Amino acid sequence: MGAEFEVTRNSCVICAPLGATLAFAGVRRGMTLLHGSQGCATYIRRYVISHFREPLDAGSSSFTEETAVFGGRRNLRIAFENMVREYQPDLIGVATTCLAETIGEDSASARRSLEDLITDSGPLLATVSTPSYRGDHREGFKLALRALVEACCPVSGASAGPTGAGAGNGPEPRPPLVAVFPALLSPADLRELKAVFRAYALDAVLVSDYSDTLDGGPWTEHRLLPLGGTPVADIKSLNRASCSIEFGSVLSDSFSGAAYLCSAHGVARRGLGLPIGMRATDRFLEVLGEITGRTVPPFILAERDRLLDSYIDAHKRIFGKRVLLYGDDDLRDALSLFAAEIGMVPVVASGEGRDFAAVEAAAEESAARDEPIDFVLGNSKGYKTAKKLNVPFVRVGFPIHDRFGGQRVRLLGYGGTQELFDRIVNAFIERAQEESDVGYTYY
Repeated sequence: MGAEFEVTRNSCVICAPLGATLAFAGVRRGMTLLHGSQGCATYIRRYVISHFREPLDAGSSSFTEETAVFGGRRNLRIAFENMVREYQPDLIGVATTCLAETIGEDSASARRSLEDLITDSGPLLATVSTPSYRGDHREGFKLALRALVEACCPVSGASAGPTGAGAGNGPEPRPPLVAVFPALLSPADLRELKAVFRAYALDAVLVSDYSDTLDGGPWTEHRLLPLGGTPVADIKSLNRASCSIEFGSVLSDSFSGAAYLCSAHGVARRGLGLPIGMRATDRFLEVLGEITGRTVPPFILAERDRLLDSYIDAHKRIFGKRVLLYGDDDLRDALSLFAAEIGMVPVVASGEGRDFAAVEAAAEESAARDEPIDFVLGNSKGYKTAKKLNVPFVRVGFPIHDRFGGQRVRLLGYGGTQELFDRIVNAFIERAQEESDVGYTYY
């Protein structure tokens, strides 16, 4: 037999147009047109569907050997016209793939190719350069959010100014209009954010909201496009937002829709890490209080009290345990702070899970210091690493392919933190119970 090889590259992490497809899926009647080969569209759709368990349509300019040599602009135009005719979408987001970019057909080229097809009654066009050799799915997601607000709120458009309390017409003050740029979150976490904004009476527009489009109910009749998503008209209103809230630990201006609104329309920009854990959620609610002048609603304070009580109850089970973290920067950094908050020792692998050799190297280095890993926390791509280490494993983030319900994993806020904390504690209890010679029936 020949030598055995194990793939250590996470193909999802190196697929920038996958992230763009998720972003455009959060716009009401929005679609993605992938400028490249049919295989790219098939791969992305298959990958997304296996996590969210929902159908996802995406167009393709369907490169062949001929178009790879002589250019794919004609194919792009045909694909665009077909999508407009068959689906009548409100938005078509064109995301370039590696092949298109390699032959020089970037997002600017794609826009020029389609400009004469854009009409007042047709869909909004947003274009974004997402070759995977220059970014990952997280960057593709954020670049697509920026492309959305650039298309909806061009610099030449007249800004109506901020809409803070008292800015409305009539005796009733209008709630502040806030632009929200989420990280790549689960639909459950997007619903959590919207519930918190409602509790603070905020008019919050999530630039991408796939909480229904990628996690909806059964269809009683056939639809070409799912219900849900942020209306294009709402995104167009964000040039008059009072401020923006951008989630994540890596907030580079070039990838930021919030940075664009700030520079182009003077919208104040607030950056926050993901509110996972008590301290991070406290900070999130402090910012909402500063924006609205409201105090924390009683039902949210009750969630905080329950979370604090659970920290006390289960502290003996998790204190000092070493947890191996990997994945998207935004989520990994938030989980690292949460792990330290509950008394665990975070071991952070470099490379965002792009290369699992680096993840396992972090575990080996920790063990070499006589500090072996006790627990693994991350997406499904860490399964083999956890199995090699023979430690408990809790799946969070994207993608979750080997378990059911990845789209409903909630992490944000006190409630989401509570669910995560319970899963972690129970993973340790389950392992101890399985390894016991006699087992036990009471914790």
